[in-house]
Amino acid sequence: MNTLDTILILLGILFLHWIGDGVLQTDKMAKGKSSNWEDLLDHTVMYSFVFFIGSMIYFAFTMTYAIAFFSIITFFFHTATDYVTSRINSKLWKDGKVHNFFVSVLFDQFLHFVQLFLTFYFLTQ
Repeated sequence: MNTLDTILILLGILFLHWIGDGVLQTDKMAKGKSSNWEDLLDHTVMYSFVFFIGSMIYFAFTMTYAIAFFSIITFFFHTATDYVTSRINSKLWKDGKVHNFFVSVLFDQFLHFVQLFLTFYFLTQ
């Protein structure tokens, strides 16, 4: 895989993350995932499905085992991350600690990027 291909795939990962973690995350999911397993799992299943479909389209329905494995790993890590960070973020917001809330939200995003990029890296080795 050449450098341009890698950059395009990483940009695609960021785009799919934005779709799954932002655009398609409903208000109910965002507010409820800190206290309701159903909302958390609705969000993380949908998020992982976005990666599965996006990857299948990009790779023209090849590499299906790697794509499925990527999606499953992403589901578990995204669920674990959001389980912890949504509870922290919810408390910070309720306590009116707006700056710390946004610092925590951005750290949550950083953790998601680390997981996505490391999973991509290890699956392509």
